[in-house]
Amino acid sequence: MEMRVADIISMVALGIILVAGVLIIANFQKSIGSLGLTGVANTTATTAINNVYTGLQLGAIGIIILAAVGLIALVLGAFGAPRRE
Repeated sequence: MEMRVADIISMVALGIILVAGVLIIANFQKSIGSLGLTGVANTTATTAINNVYTGLQLGAIGIIILAAVGLIALVLGAFGAPRRE
């Protein structure tokens, strides 16, 4: 169980996607106030934005977990049992 280059690239890509997602939804949230939505539409938009933020937070936790698993795999690979050949 080794951490490959593709694993590292995917974690970096996920981090960039999360940052871009937060920037996009933050700009969208700022523009909602100027749309003049009705009460129900405003409530729905606020609920949707809160759900997106929750999903982005879970994505960030997922990246942290992936990094921890990668570090554990690295340590086990370096100090684990010798390989049979």
